[in-house]
Amino acid sequence: MRSSYLVRATLLALGFAAGCGGSLQISDAPMSGKIGGVPWSFGSAESIAFLSSSDQFFVEAYAEVVAPCTGAGNGLSSNRMILNVPRSTGDYLLGSGLNETFFVQSTGFNYIATNGRIVVNQVTDTMLSGAGHFIFDADNDVNGQFQAQICPP
Repeated sequence: MRSSYLVRATLLALGFAAGCGGSLQISDAPMSGKIGGVPWSFGSAESIAFLSSSDQFFVEAYAEVVAPCTGAGNGLSSNRMILNVPRSTGDYLLGSGLNETFFVQSTGFNYIATNGRIVVNQVTDTMLSGAGHFIFDADNDVNGQFQAQICPP
């Protein structure tokens, strides 16, 4: 009986260890993966000024290339990523205070990823560059590099 508890405790500890720490590898390729079970590849991204905060940019990432800061992204009917990008360079783990969203256009569903990592490499007045690996489940998982135009208010 005691050995059964010891085995369970060991398995539980290993499970917590596997979920904590460790690094999520980020691809050097442009961001791609699946959104809503459908293949998705990064085309362009732009910040939405009125939804951004003092510590994070609100960024929409599209499969299509659109003219930034023109509202052209509003007319798209494809899946997209909604990214919360810290305004300071650094390497951030996703969690309750930082998450990324998979938006599935056909259903209108948002899948919130709290598992993953985002790296902000550079932020200027007009552009930001970074990388990330965001995971909700097997049908919503993207990984790779991105750039976003920072749109004025």
